[in-house]
Amino acid sequence: MTQASLPVAVDVMGAERGSSVAVEGAIQAYRELGISSILVGKEDEIRASLDSLGAHNEEGLSIQHASEIITMDDTPSIAVRSKKDSSVRVAFEIVKEGRASSVVSPGNTGAVMAAGVFISGVMPGIARPAIATLIPKVGDSPPTVLLDSGANLDCDAHQLVQFALMGKCYATLALDLRNPRIGILSNGTEASKGNDITRAAAATLSHMRNVNFAGYVEGRDIGRNGVDVVVCDGFIGNIVLKTMEGTAYLVLDSFKHTVESDWIAKFGLWLAKPALKSLFRDRLDPSSLGGAPFLGLNNIVIICHGSSDSRAIRNAIKVADAFVRGNLIGELDASLSSIDDVWPDSFEGSIWAKVGKRLEKRKPKKNPV
Repeated sequence: MTQASLPVAVDVMGAERGSSVAVEGAIQAYRELGISSILVGKEDEIRASLDSLGAHNEEGLSIQHASEIITMDDTPSIAVRSKKDSSVRVAFEIVKEGRASSVVSPGNTGAVMAAGVFISGVMPGIARPAIATLIPKVGDSPPTVLLDSGANLDCDAHQLVQFALMGKCYATLALDLRNPRIGILSNGTEASKGNDITRAAAATLSHMRNVNFAGYVEGRDIGRNGVDVVVCDGFIGNIVLKTMEGTAYLVLDSFKHTVESDWIAKFGLWLAKPALKSLFRDRLDPSSLGGAPFLGLNNIVIICHGSSDSRAIRNAIKVADAFVRGNLIGELDASLSSIDDVWPDSFEGSIWAKVGKRLEKRKPKKNPV
């Protein structure tokens, strides 16, 4: 059986709305898209959800029992190691065993990252994985790739450069952008802005021949057409992401309250309702994308919002399946390898020195004579 024909491993226990939401999303993915899933979690809860949703005999869904749950309050690295039968860990294990193609989880982001690093492993040359989130742009332009949007709270300049390179490759592969423009998120566009870390990363990227580096960008530029990839650490990226989500809901709520006070505006809203519904459902609702990939791991891993609904889970499964079929990992690895010759000499003492040691360890040992 090829990897593309394998089911997706879905961690159903991590969702804030309960396991039934994730189960329902998996049902939708199979019935509407023909994508099979292995539902990972407490078997009795999963069976109860399947029964209540009329899917107890659904051919494309199977169950992998996992007796433990990693909560949002658990310390990720400790929980992944100590809770060996947690749904997050078991989901990664069945991918490693070759029984599933990829992982979808709405659970603890840190735990998903820890399990990914411990079990799947990181791609050669990558220090840390990063979450790449697609942010809608004005007009009909392709979305902006924002990374890291929540995996790493603290990053050094070398890691930001790695994120930029992964973002470049991802934008090329997923969005068909031949020479994506890359910017570093900062508190101003002037070269003197930022901090020591962003300035060091900017200096490095500006000297890389195969990187279309546009310099610093501000938060307001993320949804504009200035750049295609925006790089930052996960602490800032997650705040940006959640602020944008909150702003979208604020605008919608304010618009609703303003319209309700005027009957003419109400009539206009009634006429515009289909277009507005399409706008928020297809462009501004996070559920339309389902989730975001962890770039840099050896397997496809999609992390969903903790409050994901069934539509978000369905779409996350769709994304995971599409990335597996499109060989995203292999293509990303090849793309990163193709720019090995442009690493600057100024990276002495950096992660790239460690990369050499890691690659040396991977070389097969010669048989003793």
